[in-house]
Amino acid sequence: MNLHWRPPAARLAACCAILVAVALAGCAGGTNGGNGGASSNSPSSGGPGSHSAGSSTGPGGNGGNGGRTKIAGIVRFALPPAGQGCTGAKRLAGGGTRIPVTVSARHSQVAGIANVCIDGKGPFPFLIDTGAQGSVLTTRLATRLGLPKIGPPVVIGGAGCSARAQVSRIGSWNVAGLALQPQFVTYLKIPLFGGRGEPDGLLGSDVWSRFGAMRLDFARGSITVPGPEQPGPARKTTITRPSAAPVPAALLHARPAVIAPMTVTSQPGSTAITVKIRFGTRPPLVFAPDTGASQSAVDPSVAKGAGLASAHARVRQGTVCTVAVFPEVRTGPWSVAGLRLRPQVVGVTGLLHTAGVAGLIGSDQMSRFGSVIFDYSGGRLVLGAG
Repeated sequence: MNLHWRPPAARLAACCAILVAVALAGCAGGTNGGNGGASSNSPSSGGPGSHSAGSSTGPGGNGGNGGRTKIAGIVRFALPPAGQGCTGAKRLAGGGTRIPVTVSARHSQVAGIANVCIDGKGPFPFLIDTGAQGSVLTTRLATRLGLPKIGPPVVIGGAGCSARAQVSRIGSWNVAGLALQPQFVTYLKIPLFGGRGEPDGLLGSDVWSRFGAMRLDFARGSITVPGPEQPGPARKTTITRPSAAPVPAALLHARPAVIAPMTVTSQPGSTAITVKIRFGTRPPLVFAPDTGASQSAVDPSVAKGAGLASAHARVRQGTVCTVAVFPEVRTGPWSVAGLRLRPQVVGVTGLLHTAGVAGLIGSDQMSRFGSVIFDYSGGRLVLGAG
């Protein structure tokens, strides 16, 4: 097969995720570039956490508390049992498939991780990351698997840093027994990934969009896809308004809390999704619905423009190429498609310049609805799917 690997497409695999707990948050996809995210591992887990304190002036001109402020240490999320292997996929009536996902919460942060097997080896824990336009794995895993290098290294941008990543290709792989098509991936050394008790990679929207839609059930610890995997897009396409067709019946179990319009931009090897979020009565802003973000986040300009109050706290975050400390703010009233979201603390990190979005709505917020459907074909985000 003759493949033309263009530089923008090669960069697609870095993720738009703030992993305020799992450790990755750099992103670069298409022409948008990318941003960093956070990782968290508690000292009791043996991770490189920190409990030092420092002064804070707060983001966007919001003053600090005049004293010292708490810096959240690094916490670690539960991984799927290695003894489970890559099993558990269950065919459902109507052609859908359900797979097990280990969902865990640490200090209000939430993440979902599933076992992946590659070329008959594994299992390897991968983060479920809808904010990642393309799927990524660590250099350590790629070396262990003997994956080929395709072309020269490509540059991936992170929050205040950049890193080189290598393009490769996976021929045979599956997630919890659900077979996946061969595809291109990128790999690189990612802080706080690839070590003991840490994920080895992430499964992005490039994978999940090929099923048309995906339901992540935080409450029950599972992912459901409505039918078989389809070939990826042959050219760039954008869905800007919801489809008239109904949400797949295999995924929707009850009347949802809200169905929000979701913009879906797909091209070979890359899928990006965004929704509109409103703070108070201010004009709506473009956010990425990002299950790889264990904590939701906003760009500093958003924190300042919306007058978000400082939480007088900071969070230690691992980006695609470094580890840094970022301030936190309180959202106050915010909403999606007219539905008021629960106010919460969010991280503040550069997103507009690198990722092209004003913020990330993470698993910490979406998990409060019990389940969420990412309807890639229908251009909809469904919160509270029953």
